[in-house]
Amino acid sequence: MHYVTMKNGRLGAVIENYLIDLDVASVALGLAVPCTDMWSLLDGPQSVQDNLEALVKMAHENNIACVSYGPELVGPPLPQLRRNVFCIGKNYADHAAEIADKMGISADLPKYPIVFSKATNTLIGPLDSIPLHAGVTRKIDYEGELALVIGKSGVNISKQDAWSHVFGFACYNDVSARDLQKRHNQWHLGKCLDGFGPMGPAITPTYGKPLSDDLRLTCKVNGELRQDATLAQMIFDIPTLIATLSAGITLEVGDVIATGTPAGVGMGFNPMRFLVPGDEVEVAIEGTLPLTNRLALA
Repeated sequence: MHYVTMKNGRLGAVIENYLIDLDVASVALGLAVPCTDMWSLLDGPQSVQDNLEALVKMAHENNIACVSYGPELVGPPLPQLRRNVFCIGKNYADHAAEIADKMGISADLPKYPIVFSKATNTLIGPLDSIPLHAGVTRKIDYEGELALVIGKSGVNISKQDAWSHVFGFACYNDVSARDLQKRHNQWHLGKCLDGFGPMGPAITPTYGKPLSDDLRLTCKVNGELRQDATLAQMIFDIPTLIATLSAGITLEVGDVIATGTPAGVGMGFNPMRFLVPGDEVEVAIEGTLPLTNRLALA
């Protein structure tokens, strides 16, 4: 089951390719809706999620408030971000190698996670157009990633407890302006242009359990497979990332962690293959719904 934010702002669930409007379903079944939107789900106690899952099961079994799912029916799963996205750089060895010369950085594997952030203005949802920003950048690149959503706040979280703080995971595209990223010798401007953080379409709960190292992440451009990796290829695994980020910094409910991208980005090709207007990028992760966006035409 996957949780989504519908275009009307209400909370929905996708199960077996059906989208269920939880508010409509609760009225039809004569039940009190446990929560109305994604933030009230995240902020609520565990009982809210338990009640929602029971509601989804009843609605699905009785074909109540069910319509065929399509990404055009939903927006970003988090309608807005409360603070910047935590991002991890160079977390796949093959990606670190492919960009080293072109970015003028070391190909050595990092000893500690490299952390940067993407501002809240970057967030867009499925099928939303990635802006061109003509006159600002000429080298727009894609980075398919797995994003985590924090469900329980904490500071100085141990690796052993890390998964208990995760609500779920989603597809993410860390869109990057490579010319800005290289020009300024740090990554903030190249990563934080408006609309450079597509996310969704869904947040898929993990129920406090670790994701499998065999979980596969892919990214396609116009149907061509560009990135293909498993979580086992990460340099720093998810418990290490959560422990590192929470050391002296409180992770809050709803925080998003983008865990890094594997090899196959446009900059990694020779010649480089940056996105052009109209290109379609699909990020897919086993177990959740795929994310598709196009680079704007103008």
